[in-house]
Amino acid sequence: MSRKPKLLPIHIYGDKVLRLKSEEVQKIDENLLQFAEDLIATMYQWDGVGLSAPQVGVSKRIIVIDPQIKDNPKKHSPMVMINPVIEESSGETETEEGCISIPDIYAKVVRPSNITVSYTDLQNERHRINLSGYAAVIVQHEYDHLEGILFIDHLSTIARLKIRNKLKELQKNTVDGINIRCEE
Repeated sequence: MSRKPKLLPIHIYGDKVLRLKSEEVQKIDENLLQFAEDLIATMYQWDGVGLSAPQVGVSKRIIVIDPQIKDNPKKHSPMVMINPVIEESSGETETEEGCISIPDIYAKVVRPSNITVSYTDLQNERHRINLSGYAAVIVQHEYDHLEGILFIDHLSTIARLKIRNKLKELQKNTVDGINIRCEE
């Protein structure tokens, strides 16, 4: 890489980019490689285990994840997934989720516990892997961002009512469809 990764601004609930369906990445070039590095650095800056391009204002189908960091915060093992597709899912798990783009809101979400996902890596090679448990949940959460879906969309009406005021508070900072926060 030609430069040090830079931290990208996080787009917050209320920002229109979070509700768009992302476009497929057409080519892997130097700009995309640098963007992936920036996305990874931004994920770690916010103590995240995953981050999608829409969360930094880029409506492209790219996510980064690092499920291992939860158990070993000093060891970074990021995985970049370009144009991911969840091909199969099974089982069910309920996990408390939060989101860098919806700060200070956490809720239990039910998702499949096992998935098969295909994706392209930074070397332009296609992979197909099976994930279960925490890693499967992270990929589904980030994949949802590529579809314009937020974890709160999976909540029951009662659960959404409980967080309604917090969501309205987040939306108050949205101007012209944009709501961002920069590094803390």
